[in-house]
Amino acid sequence: MNINDERSDSRQAQLAAPPMGVFGKLLTIAVGVVILVVAFMFSLVALGVVLVVGVLFFAYLKWKTRHLPRDLRDLAEQMQQQAARQGYPPPGGGRVIEGEVISGGRDEADAGSSSGRQGRRADPGRDQAGRPPAAHDS
Repeated sequence: MNINDERSDSRQAQLAAPPMGVFGKLLTIAVGVVILVVAFMFSLVALGVVLVVGVLFFAYLKWKTRHLPRDLRDLAEQMQQQAARQGYPPPGGGRVIEGEVISGGRDEADAGSSSGRQGRRADPGRDQAGRPPAAHDS
C-alpha cells in the first residue's frame, strides 16, 4: 500500500465518522439549527431589500409618467379638433353593426338611393340594400 492511500483513507474515515457520544450529537444539532436560523434571517433581509427596491422603482416610474394621461387626453382632443376642421364627422356619430356604419340621419339614405338605384326595380325577395331577408326561426 502506498503512503498517499493511507492518508486518504484516514481522512475519509474522519469525515465519515459519526460524532462521538451524546455531546457530539447535541453540538451537531445546535450548529445545524444556528446555520438554518442565519440562512432564514439572511433570506428575510434579502427579500426586504428586493421589496423596497421594487417599490422605489415603481414610485419612480409613476412619478416620471404622472403627466402621461393628461398629455394623451390633450393629444386626443387635438386630433378630434383637427379631424373636425378637415370635415370628418366626430367619433360616435353613428352606430357600427358588424362593420357597417348605420347613421341616424335620413338624408344620407336618401342621397345613396338617388345616386345609383333610380333605374333599378325593387326585388320583392330582398331588402333595400339588396340583401336577402334574414331567416327567422319560428
